[in-house]
Amino acid sequence: MKGRYRVFKVGELHHIYQRTVNGYLIFYSGRDFLVFFSLFCTLARQHGIQVLGLCLMYDHIHVLVVAPSKDTLSAFVRDYTCRFSHRRNVHYQRKGQFFQHRFGSAAKVGDKKVRTAISYLYNNPVEKKICAYPEEFQWCFLAYAHDSHPYSEPLKLNTASRQLRRAVNEVKALRASTIPLTYEFIERVTHQMSIKEIRQLTDFIITQYNCIDYSKLSSYYDNFQMMLLAIHSNTGSEYQVKEIIVPGSDAIYHRLSATLRTIKGYSDITKVLALPEQEKLQLAWILSAETGASPHEIAKFLHLPFTQ
Repeated sequence: MKGRYRVFKVGELHHIYQRTVNGYLIFYSGRDFLVFFSLFCTLARQHGIQVLGLCLMYDHIHVLVVAPSKDTLSAFVRDYTCRFSHRRNVHYQRKGQFFQHRFGSAAKVGDKKVRTAISYLYNNPVEKKICAYPEEFQWCFLAYAHDSHPYSEPLKLNTASRQLRRAVNEVKALRASTIPLTYEFIERVTHQMSIKEIRQLTDFIITQYNCIDYSKLSSYYDNFQMMLLAIHSNTGSEYQVKEIIVPGSDAIYHRLSATLRTIKGYSDITKVLALPEQEKLQLAWILSAETGASPHEIAKFLHLPFTQ
């Protein structure tokens, strides 16, 4: 969209699309998703942005928002992009620009175009063969519309471990102070937690910070269940935002991560991304042989330059 005038309509829904330089992966773990989500929702409230949809794919981001002005929308996107990029760069020991400077956007005027955009956003994980239905993918947040713990057992503080209770209280305090979560915080509070407890805390964090207006979202349909039925029946389409479509299933990134964990010395993706390029290239050969991933998929995963 370089050089094009950005169309903005006051009071209308806008579809925002963002990708990284070279298409590199953004999200590798729950920590990445939670740091981004808590920051995104905190800044949405501060800027007065109404959020109807957010889908965090591994290598790109889709957002549906209503903003009071074009300047406010641009400031919001700039703020969460820059602040998350900085936090992520520090965590993964990298430097330089991460997201592309200019984001894609399209105004959706009229209920039909809005419903098409809703289906398109929420069906992204389905189209990339991560899940059968969008509500099964945690990071499009659709399951949280009517459930505070869709991916974990109910959180009962009276029987929870002291570590989990302490983490819950700290999250409450940070949310009340409009402070987003950091990598350091998440690593500290989950250090000795079980998988069950981490899942419970993850659901709790999302519920605490969640800024998605599900009532407004479902108002474009008779009710929430009718909206789900419409999303299941129609994948939607997007002609105004020039999204780069990469063929194949994003499930390959799960396979690449699992393979890394079985290779001695490469269980931590933070250390892997900080490796010199030559060592990454050697690792790429191993991952290719073990997973069958394409050179492009491995390059995106390891943050390596790729030329066809």
